[in-house]
Amino acid sequence: MRVFRQIIVVGVGAAITLGNAAQSASAQSPTQSQDSLARFNQLELGQNVRSTSNTAAESASQAEQSIALNPPTGPDEQASKPQQAAPASPSTLSQAGSTPLRGLEPTQTQQPSPNPPNNVPVPSSPVPILRGTPNESFPPLPPRGILDTKPPTSLEPNPNPLLFPTNPEDVRIEQTESITLQQAIDLARRNSQVLQIAGQQVEQSRSALREQQAALYPDLNFQMDASRSVTAGGELGVRAQQRFNNSRANGTGQPAEQARQNLGNNSLNSTLQLNYDIDLFGRRRANIRAAEEQLRLRELDVERQAEELRFDTAEAYYNLQNADGQVAIRQASVRNAEQSLRDAEALERAGVGTRFAVLQAQANLANEQQQLSLARRDQRVAQRRLAEILNISQSANLTAADPVEQAGSWRLSLEESIVQAFKNRPELEQQLVQRDISKQQRRSIQAGRLPQLSVGGSYNVLGQDPDDPNPFATRGWADGYSIRASLTWSIFDGGAANARVKQRDADIAIAESRFDQLRNQVRREVEQAYFGLESSFENIETSEAGVRQSIEALRLARLRFQAGVGTQTDVIQAETDLTRAQRNRLSAIVTFNLGLSSLERAVSNLPTNNLSDAP
Repeated sequence: MRVFRQIIVVGVGAAITLGNAAQSASAQSPTQSQDSLARFNQLELGQNVRSTSNTAAESASQAEQSIALNPPTGPDEQASKPQQAAPASPSTLSQAGSTPLRGLEPTQTQQPSPNPPNNVPVPSSPVPILRGTPNESFPPLPPRGILDTKPPTSLEPNPNPLLFPTNPEDVRIEQTESITLQQAIDLARRNSQVLQIAGQQVEQSRSALREQQAALYPDLNFQMDASRSVTAGGELGVRAQQRFNNSRANGTGQPAEQARQNLGNNSLNSTLQLNYDIDLFGRRRANIRAAEEQLRLRELDVERQAEELRFDTAEAYYNLQNADGQVAIRQASVRNAEQSLRDAEALERAGVGTRFAVLQAQANLANEQQQLSLARRDQRVAQRRLAEILNISQSANLTAADPVEQAGSWRLSLEESIVQAFKNRPELEQQLVQRDISKQQRRSIQAGRLPQLSVGGSYNVLGQDPDDPNPFATRGWADGYSIRASLTWSIFDGGAANARVKQRDADIAIAESRFDQLRNQVRREVEQAYFGLESSFENIETSEAGVRQSIEALRLARLRFQAGVGTQTDVIQAETDLTRAQRNRLSAIVTFNLGLSSLERAVSNLPTNNLSDAP
């Protein structure tokens, strides 16, 4: 009986093994089976995920081509890490030619695994990078330095900024567009409310500067008054004269004489006046200089907002890629769990398996399906987060079109990166500009305490035409002029000017202290991003090896289980380890891209920050 049971176990294991082998063979044909073991074991992250692994034949072939085309060149072979100034530190991260770097170039030739997991080309050896060369663009600059990525027009938001949807149809998702990272940055710069507000503030400061520059020119005013007057006092005088004439006539018995009429007066008076303040002690120049510095401060804020927006967009885009990859990994885990369940059920039907193994497989499948549901939730949240940053149409949704691969490399050493950050960060220059503004304001206040001289002149033309027919009445045209000079000196103001000067002195000290604080903060941000980039770069190779080992371990665990010498627990543990390794690889690549974006943000202005392409 024992011999018969062993024969059954061996027969069932052989049948399952042959069936899986047949599925693997059919998977190599154009019509692959969906139940293929190779597809279950393979990390399927969709068309947007690329790895550095490959099949054994392609790995060996392309490795030979890589060695032939890029022979070892001594120290330059190590140009695959962020470059340090110290001799013993890692060298620079580099990129092979203009081809996107898709993985970590190993420092030595690695033997391909017996069952390589993915069919992706192996990158060639890195091109040596000379010290002092500018770092590569991340993301690549648009052609001709302008926004020319041509994102889909269907993503353009409603031009009415006060749009207030009131119906469910107004916010229902009707289309899904796939965009690249550069298109996302393009849309963010076009549609960002933050940049629009910053641009309006620049225009506001430019108008304020023009207002201060107007004090360089004199004020010229022209005034003209035309009037016709019939005075009430004249009418009262006419009435009084008439009463006097009547009283005299009553005494003599003769008719009373008529008093003269209350005659009006027509006049035209025009005046041309010229005023000019003579800037004796530089008050006007200080105000103009302060306005110029305020404009520069606003321009630097636009630059800062643009860099921050680019970083936020890249971060949201990479988070979306990570969410897409997590969904694909969970889908592969569900397929692996389904395969394990089918194997357990087949062994139970053959009488060599247990119900406990089937229940374990069912519980594992339920857990993987739950994790897949959570991953899809995170994917939807990441899609809407990116849509919020880009401020696209209310009825559109976004997906990531770029593959999940290393986005670039960093060619500067840590020390060079810190120095570049000190030179380029607009936040540091903003504090210097703020200090200059306070200095000019203090100078203006001090000049206001000194004598102020203003000169002016006026030219007047007056014309009068009274109704009085008397030829000796005042009538005709005449002109005149006047010249004046005014000197004003505020001798005592209760100490108000001194108090304002002390306020500006405090503002200068605050700006200098903030500069010192920001300088230390900038260095910390650069070092933190640099160390994180270096760590994630090293993790990519480790995670690649972990994926290959986990796939091989899962294959062996299934073979042992199918042959009756292993347990279902071993298979479930191997599946869990594979999922963890795949997630680690995805996390390493996404973390590297996020670290590269953070380092770009920490350094800023690299390789250029020409804001002329901002609409």
